[in-house]
Amino acid sequence: MINISNFGTKVHSNILDDLGPLYHSYKLFGAENAQIENFRVNQVCKESILLGYIMLAIGKCRRHFADRPSFAELFCADGYFTMAANYFGAEPAVGIDNNRDSWSNHAPEIARRLGLGGVRFELRDVNSISESNEYDIVANIGGLYHVSNPVEVLRKSYDLARKYLIIQTVVSLANNDENYFAAPAPGWQHGCRFNPQSFVNMVIAQGYRIIDAQFNQLEGNERLEDRGSVYMLVEKRQQ
Repeated sequence: MINISNFGTKVHSNILDDLGPLYHSYKLFGAENAQIENFRVNQVCKESILLGYIMLAIGKCRRHFADRPSFAELFCADGYFTMAANYFGAEPAVGIDNNRDSWSNHAPEIARRLGLGGVRFELRDVNSISESNEYDIVANIGGLYHVSNPVEVLRKSYDLARKYLIIQTVVSLANNDENYFAAPAPGWQHGCRFNPQSFVNMVIAQGYRIIDAQFNQLEGNERLEDRGSVYMLVEKRQQ
């Protein structure tokens, strides 16, 4: 279900102009902003799947019109998908990031200008998470390939969720070994890489109930090691 109160809020198309080129485009909210080019291409590749998963998870969590499922996005960067979740009816919608690359600097101000009152941000390393069943929906988007311990972080993400976990990560297209895993990531001094099959195998090994999975290519990334993208919607088994 969509939060119709947010859809009644009008924003000026140039409301974000002074913030410079941003990680995401905010056209969803009625704003026209400059965007870094390879991020523009990758957003087009990713967001229809991710926004669909977010809306589906919110809809499946709601039993009554007034229900507002809670949402957390890990590795939120500029918080775009956190804001989208609030726009679609989740509250609170919480973005969590250590802001290592400074992408979160403008997130609270963007949310304020877009009139999204149900959003908040936490400056926090995902590895520090120890809570369980804290949010109805958790989205681990674009972060697992930046850490050296992806299985541990995935388990923390699953534990944090009460009902649904949304996963997206970059995978390598440079090989087809079903057991492939590299840490650090090829050509990097940090992070890791699976390939599409080895990532799926890893998630299946956790015993999670995957209710939808997708794969495509991030055409804004040139290297084969950075070009694949895997998406999953996981329904958490009720204890």
